[in-house]
Amino acid sequence: MFVPWVLEKSVDGPDKSRAKDTPGDTFASLRAACSPRPTIMSRQRKRALFRILQIAACLGVVSLTLKLSLAVIGDESRPLPTDDDLRKLMIEAEVDNTWRSLNVDRVCKKYNLGFYRKLADNSPFKHPPAPQYTVFYMDRVHNISYCPVYKAGTTTWLYNLCLLMNVPEETLNSGKEQLSTIARRAIPELEYPEADRVLNASRKLLVVRHPFERLLSAYRDKLENSVAGREHGTLHFYRKHGAKIVRKYRKKNFTQPRTDQVIRREGVPPPAGVEPTFREFVDYMIETDLGSYGDDHWMPYYLFCTPCLVKYDIIAKVESLWRDQVYAINKLGLQDRIKPRWRHSNSYANASKIYFSQLNRAMVQRLYEKLKLDFELFDYSPDAYYEYATSID
Repeated sequence: MFVPWVLEKSVDGPDKSRAKDTPGDTFASLRAACSPRPTIMSRQRKRALFRILQIAACLGVVSLTLKLSLAVIGDESRPLPTDDDLRKLMIEAEVDNTWRSLNVDRVCKKYNLGFYRKLADNSPFKHPPAPQYTVFYMDRVHNISYCPVYKAGTTTWLYNLCLLMNVPEETLNSGKEQLSTIARRAIPELEYPEADRVLNASRKLLVVRHPFERLLSAYRDKLENSVAGREHGTLHFYRKHGAKIVRKYRKKNFTQPRTDQVIRREGVPPPAGVEPTFREFVDYMIETDLGSYGDDHWMPYYLFCTPCLVKYDIIAKVESLWRDQVYAINKLGLQDRIKPRWRHSNSYANASKIYFSQLNRAMVQRLYEKLKLDFELFDYSPDAYYEYATSID
């Protein structure tokens, strides 16, 4: 569980800057890695990136088919790549992973955060003074530390970690316990200073997702319907967060969102009508001090996994999760123990367009400002979501 800490500063005023998306396809990845960036690299990092790009060019990475670089949601039977395709995939993913790591360094330095914090703290962002050690799953047997960004592939990777710790698949698939509970029993929390020692010595894994997509996924899974999904804690989330959100943000002239502004799952009981709407949830996100009063499922990455304080060896993305899983599993030497998989997906292609239509553009801008550091750290853009926001109030 995230441990709250005292915050001292806040972000003031809108910022119109936008981080541009780096698509998971091969051509865009290489363009992103090769294009000039306003960052200062060490000579060692420059040489490393140059060597990677040289090798990639020689092996013809650009010929790698898109089917290997795009994530396939809900497909666990997908065949593994051949040796030749695997070699190309690993090089492409290494290029992306190197760029992602360099970009995190650049943004942390830009805002004077974490490793780059100076004695005179002039950063516009509130930031933890130390990593949140208790949120990590530190597997000392396989020398892996994983920070679980909930709603960003956590079910997949907690499942993988449980398999590595010899938890029977029957237990994992029984549905009797939350996967996070099983995983924590298999990999108990470590206390400081042992946690600090293990974290620094291990190979560190982080999986991220477009911040708005993650936020919407958390809302739909935990807050939208207190009647359905109680095995996933929806009633608990309603009592802890949902009821408070409604009391604070529901207007006197409230009307339920239109039918074209929500998605109702077939065969699932409808919400009771007392749950917060997505718009009310966004109001809560905008106005809440997330470092002190947020929840793990929508805590910003920079607060929860502190990438400005932890040097992650692998930064994967949900948008390219299949490829990044293949890369991570092979990079960590686990290919004989676990296989790439996608667990617990319930995706709707137009969900963002539907739910963000409850918002106006000013709300999207304020939400972006709240999560701006996550956007910049991991090279995401909010631009499309301004177009989705069609509410006039």
